[in-house]
Amino acid sequence: MILADALPHIDFVMCMFLPVDVPQPVADRYQMEAMLTYTSKPIMYVTTEFSGCVDVVQMAEAVVGGPEALRQNPLAACYINVTTGLRHNEEALQKLLYLAGKGLPAAYVPSTQGGVTAPVTPAGAMAVAQAGALVGLVLSQLKREGAPFIMPGWGGNMLDMRTTVQPYADPDKRAMVPDFVHSLGLPMFALAGCSDSKVVDEQAGIEAALTLMTDVLAGGNIVHDLGYLESGLAGSLAQLVICDEILGWLEHFVRGVEIDDETLALDLIDEIGPDGQFLNSDHTLKHFRERWYPGLFDRNNYDGWLAKGGQTLAQRAAERVKSILARHQPEPLPEDVASAVHVVVKRAEAQHA
Repeated sequence: MILADALPHIDFVMCMFLPVDVPQPVADRYQMEAMLTYTSKPIMYVTTEFSGCVDVVQMAEAVVGGPEALRQNPLAACYINVTTGLRHNEEALQKLLYLAGKGLPAAYVPSTQGGVTAPVTPAGAMAVAQAGALVGLVLSQLKREGAPFIMPGWGGNMLDMRTTVQPYADPDKRAMVPDFVHSLGLPMFALAGCSDSKVVDEQAGIEAALTLMTDVLAGGNIVHDLGYLESGLAGSLAQLVICDEILGWLEHFVRGVEIDDETLALDLIDEIGPDGQFLNSDHTLKHFRERWYPGLFDRNNYDGWLAKGGQTLAQRAAERVKSILARHQPEPLPEDVASAVHVVVKRAEAQHA
């Protein structure tokens, strides 16, 4: 959480890793407590059971000042995992109806495995997944008209028939689902910045960049799984830092180019002429910081790169993680609020003892 709080291009947080040093029946409460404590960014949370969802909402209400304050300023949304697009498990429905009744946002995401629980074709797998999501949309609006609802921004998943692994970074499902969700005019929970690699290597960097690029171009809204490896079974803080750098690149790429008299600088071009130089001009001094400069990628010459240690991208990212964790201090919760949040965790722990 501390790292995600510090990274400038990470706009919301999730629990990237699952704690094993706390009682497992209430691990989701401990996750939410950590997120509320160590970041002020919006949160996407997951709970294993319906009771956990109720507790987590109470914790968020304690932070913002009560149920109505949370409804008006929903700092957290629930990621609801649904069995499949054609079968909706009881706890997923309980969470959905509870949150809709309180006017709180939820992402309702049926799991589909093309070739197993849905057709293997991207279109067929998407049809099953999005049909399930639309069931959730209808139920939420029947419970409370206007309840905030987030569609899944993916759903054409497949099972790799050679390995029986569900790939995260495959190209076939990209862009298709965001187009569909945009046609509905609804927000979406998208998936990118991930890799099927097991380590932070060339494959991890390539797949993170490709998936983030396609989701940005397709207009994904809430994009999660940055830093995930091994098809979602592992993750890396160094990879998360690399994804943050990729996002900085993409933000400059999609923001467009401003064309006006100042940026064209035709008078300056005419003044300096073909044999002059622009290095010491006031225009260069005024505007050079507007261009993108990497904080992690290397642009030095070979000798300069060696002089700084000759590190790979993965090594530089690992050093960045250490530096951030050593110096970044998230904004703390007020003592009484932190105590109220922890009371919910300990109460749940006592109930499951």
